Amino acid sequence: MALDFLLSDSRLALLSIPAVWVLNLAPALLRNATIRMSMGWDNVNPRSNIDRVTDKELAARAKRMDGAHQNALESFPLWSAAVLAATIAKVDTRTVNSAAIAFFCLRALYTMIYIIQKTNAQGSLRTAVWFAACIVTLRLLFQAAKAAAQY
Repeated sequence: MALDFLLSDSRLALLSIPAVWVLNLAPALLRNATIRMSMGWDNVNPRSNIDRVTDKELAARAKRMDGAHQNALESFPLWSAAVLAATIAKVDTRTVNSAAIAFFCLRALYTMIYIIQKTNAQGSLRTAVWFAACIVTLRLLFQAAKAAAQY
């Protein structure tokens, strides 16, 4: 019942844009807090804070947090375009919302795996999740193109 309500809410997909934007900030905020708690934060040279971390394991984790954040920033424009295109082209609301929920969950899982990964198998899982999120985005763009062609 609740899922049916969510899938039929015309605002959900558009609201996924700011939700994904906030999700994209999570690894950067976590990276900053981790560095701040371990050795203090240099706000004059914020991009060099990771280089100052001397503990190898902590530095590796901070770099993975940074990598997760950078990847999130790279995926965000195409996701936003897909949602806007699908909304403008009047793709079925349930279809767009299903994509929004899937994309958000996949990106959250991707971020978690990226931060905690330590093995090649975990890295491969991260790549598979990334690929799945890309497919969700591209599928939504193709659905928008198909719907737009019907006008």
